[in-house]
Amino acid sequence: MYILGIETTGVFASVALMKNREIVGYVKGSDRFSHLQNLMPQIETVLEEGGITLKDIEAIAVSCGPGSFTGIRIGVSSARALSQMTRIPCVPVPSLAALAMNAALIDNKDILICPMMDARRNQIYAGGYFFENGFPVEKIKAGAYMLDEFLSKTERYDRILALGDAVDVYEEKMKNLRLRGTETASEDIRYQDAVSVVRLGAELYRKNGGITYDKVEPDYMRLAEAERKLREKQRKG
Repeated sequence: MYILGIETTGVFASVALMKNREIVGYVKGSDRFSHLQNLMPQIETVLEEGGITLKDIEAIAVSCGPGSFTGIRIGVSSARALSQMTRIPCVPVPSLAALAMNAALIDNKDILICPMMDARRNQIYAGGYFFENGFPVEKIKAGAYMLDEFLSKTERYDRILALGDAVDVYEEKMKNLRLRGTETASEDIRYQDAVSVVRLGAELYRKNGGITYDKVEPDYMRLAEAERKLREKQRKG
Protein backbone atom coordinates (compact mmCIF):
# COMPACT_ATOMS: atom_id res chain seq x y z
CA MET A 1 0.00 0.00 0.00
CA TYR A 2 1.41 3.37 -1.06
CA ILE A 3 0.30 6.58 0.65
CA LEU A 4 1.40 10.05 -0.40
CA GLY A 5 1.87 12.71 2.30
CA ILE A 6 1.78 16.47 1.68
CA GLU A 7 2.85 19.13 4.19
CA THR A 8 2.57 22.84 3.30
CA THR A 9 1.44 24.48 6.54
CA GLY A 10 4.93 25.56 7.59
CA VAL A 11 7.81 27.52 6.10
CA PHE A 12 9.12 24.67 3.94
CA ALA A 13 6.90 22.35 1.91
CA SER A 14 7.67 18.65 2.06
CA VAL A 15 6.32 15.47 0.47
CA ALA A 16 6.74 11.87 1.60
CA LEU A 17 5.81 8.49 0.13
CA MET A 18 5.16 5.48 2.36
CA LYS A 19 4.90 1.86 1.30
CA ASN A 20 3.26 -0.15 4.06
CA ARG A 21 5.17 1.26 7.07
CA GLU A 22 8.37 2.26 5.27
CA ILE A 23 9.23 5.70 3.88
CA VAL A 24 10.38 5.10 0.29
CA GLY A 25 10.44 8.70 -0.98
CA TYR A 26 10.96 12.08 0.66
CA VAL A 27 11.81 15.63 -0.37
CA LYS A 28 11.74 18.92 1.53
CA GLY A 29 12.01 22.37 0.00
CA SER A 30 14.80 24.78 0.87
CA ASP A 31 13.09 28.01 -0.24
CA ARG A 32 10.84 29.73 2.29
CA PHE A 33 7.15 29.69 1.37
CA SER A 34 7.79 28.54 -2.19
CA HIS A 35 5.05 25.90 -1.99
CA LEU A 36 3.19 27.00 -5.11
CA GLN A 37 6.24 26.61 -7.38
CA ASN A 38 7.74 23.54 -5.75
CA LEU A 39 4.97 21.25 -4.53
CA MET A 40 4.13 19.48 -7.78
CA PRO A 41 7.80 18.91 -8.70
CA GLN A 42 8.33 17.53 -5.20
CA ILE A 43 5.47 15.07 -5.69
CA GLU A 44 6.98 13.97 -9.01
CA THR A 45 10.34 13.47 -7.28
CA VAL A 46 9.03 11.19 -4.51
CA LEU A 47 7.05 9.11 -7.01
CA GLU A 48 10.25 8.64 -9.01
CA GLU A 49 12.13 7.70 -5.84
CA GLY A 50 9.47 5.09 -5.08
CA GLY A 51 9.51 3.81 -8.66
CA ILE A 52 5.75 4.30 -9.07
CA THR A 53 3.18 6.58 -10.70
CA LEU A 54 0.12 8.29 -9.28
CA LYS A 55 -2.12 5.37 -10.24
CA ASP A 56 -0.26 3.21 -7.70
CA ILE A 57 -1.21 5.49 -4.79
CA GLU A 58 -3.96 4.25 -2.49
CA ALA A 59 -4.54 7.46 -0.54
CA ILE A 60 -3.32 11.07 -0.31
CA ALA A 61 -2.70 12.38 3.21
CA VAL A 62 -2.62 16.17 3.44
CA SER A 63 -1.94 18.42 6.39
CA CYS A 64 -5.10 20.53 6.50
CA GLY A 65 -4.30 23.15 9.15
CA PRO A 66 -3.80 25.19 11.14
CA GLY A 67 -0.68 26.98 9.96
CA SER A 68 0.16 29.34 7.12
CA PHE A 69 -3.16 30.29 5.51
CA THR A 70 -1.66 30.38 2.02
CA GLY A 71 0.24 27.16 2.61
CA ILE A 72 -2.89 25.36 3.79
CA ARG A 73 -4.79 26.48 0.69
CA ILE A 74 -2.00 25.28 -1.61
CA GLY A 75 -1.71 21.87 0.05
CA VAL A 76 -5.44 21.21 0.28
CA SER A 77 -6.12 22.48 -3.26
CA SER A 78 -3.32 20.31 -4.66
CA ALA A 79 -4.54 17.21 -2.84
CA ARG A 80 -8.10 17.86 -4.02
CA ALA A 81 -6.96 18.31 -7.62
CA LEU A 82 -4.95 15.08 -7.59
CA SER A 83 -7.82 13.22 -5.96
CA GLN A 84 -10.37 14.55 -8.42
CA MET A 85 -8.16 13.65 -11.37
CA THR A 86 -7.33 10.12 -10.18
CA ARG A 87 -10.25 9.27 -7.85
CA ILE A 88 -7.71 8.47 -5.12
CA PRO A 89 -9.27 9.13 -1.67
CA CYS A 90 -7.89 11.86 0.57
CA VAL A 91 -7.04 11.73 4.27
CA PRO A 92 -7.15 15.15 5.98
CA VAL A 93 -4.54 15.19 8.74
CA PRO A 94 -4.76 17.78 11.55
CA SER A 95 -1.52 19.76 11.43
CA LEU A 96 -1.05 19.96 15.20
CA ALA A 97 -1.46 16.21 15.63
CA ALA A 98 0.96 15.64 12.75
CA LEU A 99 3.49 17.95 14.40
CA ALA A 100 3.05 16.05 17.66
CA MET A 101 3.78 12.89 15.67
CA ASN A 102 7.38 14.14 15.31
CA ALA A 103 7.87 13.12 18.93
CA ALA A 104 7.46 9.47 17.94
CA LEU A 105 11.19 9.66 17.19
CA ILE A 106 12.13 10.25 20.85
CA ASP A 107 11.34 8.83 24.29
CA ASN A 108 7.86 10.31 24.78
CA LYS A 109 6.67 8.35 27.81
CA ASP A 110 4.96 10.40 30.55
CA ILE A 111 5.47 13.72 28.78
CA LEU A 112 2.72 15.89 27.32
CA ILE A 113 3.61 16.70 23.72
CA CYS A 114 2.61 20.29 22.94
CA PRO A 115 2.79 21.36 19.30
CA MET A 116 2.66 25.16 19.26
CA MET A 117 2.54 27.26 16.09
CA ASP A 118 2.94 31.02 16.06
CA ALA A 119 -0.44 32.52 15.06
CA ARG A 120 0.75 36.13 15.49
CA ARG A 121 -1.15 38.84 17.37
CA ASN A 122 0.19 37.16 20.55
CA GLN A 123 -1.72 33.99 19.77
CA ILE A 124 -0.65 30.42 19.17
CA TYR A 125 -2.25 27.35 17.65
CA ALA A 126 -1.64 24.56 20.14
CA GLY A 127 -2.81 21.26 21.57
CA GLY A 128 -1.64 18.68 24.08
CA TYR A 129 -1.05 14.99 23.29
CA PHE A 130 0.08 11.77 24.89
CA PHE A 131 1.32 8.86 22.81
CA GLU A 132 -0.71 5.67 22.89
CA ASN A 133 0.29 2.68 20.75
CA GLY A 134 2.71 4.84 18.80
CA PHE A 135 0.32 7.67 17.90
CA PRO A 136 -0.67 10.99 19.51
CA VAL A 137 -3.99 11.16 21.37
CA GLU A 138 -5.43 14.58 22.14
CA LYS A 139 -5.56 15.53 25.85
CA ILE A 140 -5.78 19.33 25.52
CA LYS A 141 -8.11 20.43 22.73
CA ALA A 142 -6.33 21.79 19.67
CA GLY A 143 -7.23 25.42 19.03
CA ALA A 144 -6.15 29.05 18.97
CA TYR A 145 -4.97 30.30 22.38
CA MET A 146 -3.12 33.10 24.06
CA LEU A 147 0.22 31.70 25.26
CA ASP A 148 -0.56 32.04 28.96
CA GLU A 149 -4.05 30.60 28.43
CA PHE A 150 -2.67 27.45 26.85
CA LEU A 151 0.17 27.00 29.34
CA SER A 152 -2.31 27.26 32.22
CA LYS A 153 -4.03 24.17 30.80
CA THR A 154 -0.73 22.25 31.03
CA GLU A 155 -0.11 22.95 34.72
CA ARG A 156 -1.54 19.61 35.86
CA TYR A 157 1.18 17.79 33.86
CA ASP A 158 4.65 17.39 35.32
CA ARG A 159 6.49 17.60 31.99
CA ILE A 160 5.72 19.09 28.62
CA LEU A 161 7.65 19.10 25.37
CA ALA A 162 6.99 22.10 23.13
CA LEU A 163 7.38 21.79 19.36
CA GLY A 164 6.71 24.23 16.53
CA ASP A 165 7.79 27.69 15.45
CA ALA A 166 6.13 29.28 18.51
CA VAL A 167 9.12 27.90 20.42
CA ASP A 168 11.37 30.16 18.33
CA VAL A 169 9.29 33.20 19.31
CA TYR A 170 8.21 32.46 22.89
CA GLU A 171 10.74 30.03 24.40
CA GLU A 172 11.97 32.37 27.13
CA LYS A 173 8.49 33.65 27.96
CA MET A 174 7.18 30.09 28.00
CA LYS A 175 9.71 28.98 30.58
CA ASN A 176 8.96 32.05 32.70
CA LEU A 177 5.23 31.36 32.65
CA ARG A 178 5.63 27.64 33.38
CA LEU A 179 8.48 27.17 35.81
CA ARG A 180 8.73 23.38 35.95
CA GLY A 181 9.19 20.55 33.51
CA THR A 182 9.15 22.68 30.37
CA GLU A 183 11.29 21.26 27.58
CA THR A 184 11.66 22.39 23.98
CA ALA A 185 12.20 20.13 21.00
CA SER A 186 15.49 20.08 19.11
CA GLU A 187 15.39 21.59 15.64
CA ASP A 188 15.44 18.22 13.89
CA ILE A 189 11.92 17.44 15.16
CA ARG A 190 10.60 20.94 15.92
CA TYR A 191 8.83 21.78 12.66
CA GLN A 192 6.10 20.38 10.39
CA ASP A 193 7.18 17.51 8.15
CA ALA A 194 5.53 15.29 5.54
CA VAL A 195 6.95 12.10 7.08
CA SER A 196 4.83 12.63 10.19
CA VAL A 197 1.84 13.59 8.02
CA VAL A 198 2.03 10.38 6.01
CA ARG A 199 2.60 8.19 9.08
CA LEU A 200 -0.37 9.65 10.92
CA GLY A 201 -2.40 9.76 7.71
CA ALA A 202 -1.82 6.04 7.15
CA GLU A 203 -3.13 5.29 10.64
CA LEU A 204 -6.21 7.48 10.10
CA TYR A 205 -6.79 5.81 6.76
CA ARG A 206 -6.52 2.36 8.36
CA LYS A 207 -9.07 3.31 11.02
CA ASN A 208 -11.51 5.47 9.11
CA GLY A 209 -10.80 5.17 5.40
CA GLY A 210 -10.51 8.17 3.09
CA ILE A 211 -12.90 10.79 1.76
CA THR A 212 -13.62 12.20 -1.68
CA TYR A 213 -11.87 15.35 -2.88
CA ASP A 214 -14.94 17.56 -2.47
CA LYS A 215 -15.13 16.84 1.26
CA VAL A 216 -11.56 17.95 2.04
CA GLU A 217 -11.64 21.32 3.81
CA PRO A 218 -8.91 23.55 5.25
CA ASP A 219 -8.90 24.14 9.01
CA TYR A 220 -7.68 27.68 9.63
CA MET A 221 -8.87 27.77 13.28
CA ARG A 222 -9.43 31.52 12.97
CA LEU A 223 -10.30 34.11 10.35
CA ALA A 224 -7.69 35.32 7.89
CA GLU A 225 -6.44 38.83 8.70
CA ALA A 226 -8.18 40.41 5.71
CA GLU A 227 -11.49 38.72 6.56
CA ARG A 228 -11.17 39.69 10.21
CA LYS A 229 -10.66 43.36 9.29
CA LEU A 230 -13.57 43.24 6.84
CA ARG A 231 -15.91 41.86 9.50
CA GLU A 232 -14.76 44.48 12.00
CA LYS A 233 -15.42 47.18 9.43
CA GLN A 234 -18.86 45.76 8.66
CA ARG A 235 -19.69 45.54 12.36
CA LYS A 236 -18.67 49.13 12.98
CA GLY A 237 -20.57 50.23 9.88
